[in-house]
Amino acid sequence: MGKHSVTSGRIWRTIVVSGAMLATPLAACGGGDKHAQTTPEPATEDKAAADKAAADKAAADQAAADKAAADQKVIDDKAAADKAAADQAAADQAAADQKAADDAAAAKKRPRGAGDRPRGRGFVLA
Repeated sequence: MGKHSVTSGRIWRTIVVSGAMLATPLAACGGGDKHAQTTPEPATEDKAAADKAAADKAAADQAAADKAAADQKVIDDKAAADKAAADQAAADQAAADQKAADDAAAAKKRPRGAGDRPRGRGFVLA
């Protein structure tokens, strides 16, 4: 009986959360009277602070790009190694299959006659 209360509580929370998710777009629509457009105030930042922020952002972007390039190189190297291993395995399998086919062809002998022409069984019903 203890699981029943846990299960029903979980179901109730799921319903409440999904209902809240459905109601969010309706609440966000707004509607009704429109607010007057305001013009943005010009920023009064310090020139040195703006230059420092731009330099920091550029350095952070460069570091992120370098890290992404290094990560991509690792992924590419791993993919190349995996492809080389798969190609080697396929070549080994093809060689083994060819050897097995050659062995089977060499082992197959005709029961009578050794020539290239097919021959009959050698008995006649008369």
